[in-house]
Amino acid sequence: MNLKFWHRIPRKTERVTFFSRFNKIVTLTYGIVILAAFLLFDFLFQENLESRLNFLQIRLREQSQALNNIIRPRADAIQALQIQASDFFTEQKDRHQKFDFKLKNNPHQDYFYLDISNFNRRKIGSITGVGLVETIPKITLQEITMAFSLNPLFYVLKKNIKTTSSLYYVSKNGFRNQFPWRPSSESRFEPSFLKSSVYVKNLQGNNPKREPIWTDIYTYSPHEGLMVTCSAPVYDKMEFKGIVGIEFLLEPIIEFVNGITYPNGRLIIINDYGTVLADTQSNNLIPLKVHQVLPRAIPIDALHKLPRKTLSKIGDYWAYQAKSRYAPWTVIYFVSAWDMNITTLKHIGPSIIFLILFAIFILMGANSIIAQEFISPAKQLVQFISTQAIEGEQAYRKMREPWFSWFEAVFQVFDQNRKLMQEMEKHIEDLDQKVLERTRALSDKNRALSLAFNDLRKAQNQIIIQEKLAGLGALTAGIAHEIKNPLNYVINFAEISRNFTEELMNIAASLPQGKSLTLEQRQEVKTILTDLIENMKRIEEHGKRADAIVRSMLVHARGGNDNQHLININELIDENITLAITSFKQQGFIPKITKDLDQEIPKILVYSQGLGRVFLNIVNNACYVLHQKRTAVGDSFTAEIYISTKKLDDNRIEIIIRDNGSGIPDDIRKKIFDPFFTTKPAGSGTGLGLSLCHDIITRQHHGTLTVTSEIDQFTEFVIILPIEEQLMAG
Repeated sequence: MNLKFWHRIPRKTERVTFFSRFNKIVTLTYGIVILAAFLLFDFLFQENLESRLNFLQIRLREQSQALNNIIRPRADAIQALQIQASDFFTEQKDRHQKFDFKLKNNPHQDYFYLDISNFNRRKIGSITGVGLVETIPKITLQEITMAFSLNPLFYVLKKNIKTTSSLYYVSKNGFRNQFPWRPSSESRFEPSFLKSSVYVKNLQGNNPKREPIWTDIYTYSPHEGLMVTCSAPVYDKMEFKGIVGIEFLLEPIIEFVNGITYPNGRLIIINDYGTVLADTQSNNLIPLKVHQVLPRAIPIDALHKLPRKTLSKIGDYWAYQAKSRYAPWTVIYFVSAWDMNITTLKHIGPSIIFLILFAIFILMGANSIIAQEFISPAKQLVQFISTQAIEGEQAYRKMREPWFSWFEAVFQVFDQNRKLMQEMEKHIEDLDQKVLERTRALSDKNRALSLAFNDLRKAQNQIIIQEKLAGLGALTAGIAHEIKNPLNYVINFAEISRNFTEELMNIAASLPQGKSLTLEQRQEVKTILTDLIENMKRIEEHGKRADAIVRSMLVHARGGNDNQHLININELIDENITLAITSFKQQGFIPKITKDLDQEIPKILVYSQGLGRVFLNIVNNACYVLHQKRTAVGDSFTAEIYISTKKLDDNRIEIIIRDNGSGIPDDIRKKIFDPFFTTKPAGSGTGLGLSLCHDIITRQHHGTLTVTSEIDQFTEFVIILPIEEQLMAG
């Protein structure tokens, strides 16, 4: 037996080769870990950079759309003036007979002006022209009547567009109506205006399409700020008559751009004259040209050739450009690619460095533990075997388990079988103790898993609660936009009412004590009071509108338990349709809503919060799908949502919500109501919306919720709710 064992003893060269291979494996492991860390760094860097660029592109698109929303009212205003002026010639040629106004000659008999003694100065403009009243041709008088008829529209536009400086109509026949009113000595028409660039660019030869013309920026004085003029030609059929124009302050555009913050990069707005209208890195007090702002590495010609609304690479820069729909203005953003790389590196660098250091620390610790616990004892064991245990028990008494039993076993082989059997029994006892310890460890792990499972269930419940309240955050921006419109009307009408009240006080103060009102004063007071009553009605109407929006928002935001209420199902649908589409209005997307609601449906007792959340979720999903399809197909696609309610013969209510979106494939439709299943991109949805809707309809209201669809045609949700006789309201 000893001879056989002797032949198994490894040679010295073999032992050296074994331990050198171990060192090579450790070294190779270090290299692989470091290489994997650098590959992970490169992957995370590219992914994070792409994510940042995509987020930046989305943000720039939103801000380009917001700029269009600011410019659009001004473009619509000039088109409204152009249409009204042209319509006067084509459809209302006799209307001038209904206007009671007079023209007067100035004392020097070299121009005429409008007599305003019978008018409110705040509601009319200054009409002045060359020549004498007696020599005005009938056709010119008709055109003056048309210019006078523009005053109400001038007044409304000036009130609603606060940064409007002035509005005017200039005729080729030598007169002008300028709003707001100023004395004729200050606003006298100058024939030289007919040679100005604003007027000449609107002539038929220069503007055959009769489109609005925008000027370069200018200023009358440093105190008034930067301004632009938008004008458009007016025609009587094919005959050019004159132009309408509006002078705007650039203050809203500048404030909009100054409110945008970019840690890196620069955003500017330029016009077709190459002038910078607004800039995130200047005070906008001194107009700059685009070549003074753009880096030399970004030629303006190459910038205009970039794809619109897309962040593209030009040399060492990322650049973006988008044209405005309503003015010849361009939004330009550029940022150094190096700055973007540095920002990305700062974001992920500490994590990668920590990961590399942690991996090296773990490897070094593992190597030290392996060397201490395995390699070193293994070397001693080989040495002990090669010497046939001649060193006796003193050579292994200091060794720890499990190496001690190995040394003990080798020693017993060379000593005697009895001691070997005794060590084997001891080893068995040690194994029993380890089994007991392992059993205890498994028991502890089972308890830990049980606690983790309970924590997971609590987290799932928390996710469900958060999903129920997620709609509030998504709708906050849209609700603010909805409330802003009625509040603007309330503020405007309140201001007008205050002015009317001041006029009444002035009339009362101008009366001699004890004197009664004249007929003309009575008529003026009656007119002002009538306007005051109308303004009060409109303030009340828009105030109620804002109150209804806030109440709807509070009902949607209410957390906790939902109680049953008697409701009109049609009104609940209308409220939640309004809430659902508001978040898409700011993106410039409003689908066509077609409703076919059965007015004979009685009020029923339901959980209004939960049922409203169902309608809100389904309509919001429909708007999301339609918006995606509109973005992919283009403006040729007409987004439409059809909603109907009907009382069925078997004492049930049927509610249908249908859209003409991209549809749902059969494999997805089977899982559409499963919890945590979503087709939206990562981070855009939790997958609990339709699952909660299904639970609310089926479990809470004992109804049914089904869906049918055809690819690229439609998706239709059908809700069936039972009507219990004892729950119906008469």
